[in-house]
Amino acid sequence: MRHSSFKLMRQSLCILIILFALQAVAQPAITYHSKVEECEKYKNGNEYQKDFLLFMDMLQTTHPAFEKNPPFDVEKEQEQGYAHCGQCKDLLEFAFYIQQVASKIHDEHTGVNFSANQGLLYPFRLYIDEKGYYLDMVQKGNEASLGKQISKINGREMSFFYDQFKKFFNTNNDAGYKKMFKKNACLFYLWQETGLCERDSSINISFTDGNSLKLSPVPTQFVNWSTIQRTPSFAEKMLLQSGKLPFSYQILDGGICYLLFAECADRNIYMQQYLPQVANNATLRARLEQQLKRIPIFTEFLDSMFRNMKEKNVKTLVVDVRMNSGGNSTLCNELLCWLKSSITCTRPEVRPSQLAEDYYKATGMDVSLLHSSISNHPVIPSSVTPFDGKVIWIQGEQTFSSAGLLITMAVDNNIGTVIGEPASYSPTHYGDIVPWILPNTQTAGSISHKLFVRPDETKGNEIPLTKILPTSFEDYVNGVDPCYNWVINH
Repeated sequence: MRHSSFKLMRQSLCILIILFALQAVAQPAITYHSKVEECEKYKNGNEYQKDFLLFMDMLQTTHPAFEKNPPFDVEKEQEQGYAHCGQCKDLLEFAFYIQQVASKIHDEHTGVNFSANQGLLYPFRLYIDEKGYYLDMVQKGNEASLGKQISKINGREMSFFYDQFKKFFNTNNDAGYKKMFKKNACLFYLWQETGLCERDSSINISFTDGNSLKLSPVPTQFVNWSTIQRTPSFAEKMLLQSGKLPFSYQILDGGICYLLFAECADRNIYMQQYLPQVANNATLRARLEQQLKRIPIFTEFLDSMFRNMKEKNVKTLVVDVRMNSGGNSTLCNELLCWLKSSITCTRPEVRPSQLAEDYYKATGMDVSLLHSSISNHPVIPSSVTPFDGKVIWIQGEQTFSSAGLLITMAVDNNIGTVIGEPASYSPTHYGDIVPWILPNTQTAGSISHKLFVRPDETKGNEIPLTKILPTSFEDYVNGVDPCYNWVINH
């Protein structure tokens, strides 16, 4: 069994290495140009001012939020931004500034793509629960501080920093910001820009046990992380046992099928996404095709799973999407069609633009789709006999994009109940990104060009949870999963 697990991990690693190498060119980014480049203000500006004007023009002509009622005063923002960019010192300051502008749209799909090796950071990562903030990761050599609860940084309460950094992040809701803060509170630029670090650029973290830890900013690529020793949860063990497949399931005692839906992708999706990039390299293509064979096709996977459920008289299906940050929504439709005879879907509102058209052409997509409007919500009939048992959906902070769309359609089609924690998606949301590059600074990012309207438009923009089950830091460390325990006991 151990040998089998190692074999699965090696196979997964091979796939991940190939896919990671291809992801850098998976989506061709479109260099943005427009008539703005003909105006005097553009011609007289520095490289940051020029790209700021292009960025503002791109938002106005491409993003659905600007089609009817702009989310902010565009003229005022443009005037202030042009003046600010005239004083920009470097690319990082410029990138963070336009990210602050994008954050006013409240669309996590739209903004700057910060390079993994860009800038400096303080070598720490946080875990946040209802009781406070905890040190989850730190630079090696400081392991004695791992797991401690943080009381203050530089003499200020953690809630102060939580509020101060909000303007830098483009999120849909509070859960989305919490996710962003945990990941990015370590970025040196945030502390420098807000003037909250010490004169020597350090920060001093005070813990509730009276001890403290002083950290200085270091280049991202030089951080040698040490993580807290913890027991993996049931779902984390499932993911590892499957070889980190995008989806897997287990039949549990008590007539329960537990589906871990970690990513909205399958073999066909990966093939469509990556094979065109290796079309001229027969060796790499053959290697990729061979490795992808171990990733199931979702249609076949579902057919096998539901057949097994019927044979074993399963009465409850649990779908866990806490690790799922999105992917291709066609997989969501396939799953839902196994749960109801017909599914009412979200209604997409497409914003046509030159940027989107250039992207469609570059990726071989049908440009006419940009001009096809849908006034009603599409209805998909099921071609199978739907499962007639109980369905429980588990969402979490990381549930986003297509995974959030899955939960939304389940709720609006009256399929099952939802438990877990508030998530970072919105039931009606912007999406379907177009990657872009600004020509003067080579700053890159993405922008939504569609609005997805939830099936039941009479409902608000939240998903009510049947049971809110947060994971405390103690639970996180000990591998205790309140959601899994609730399922087993109910």
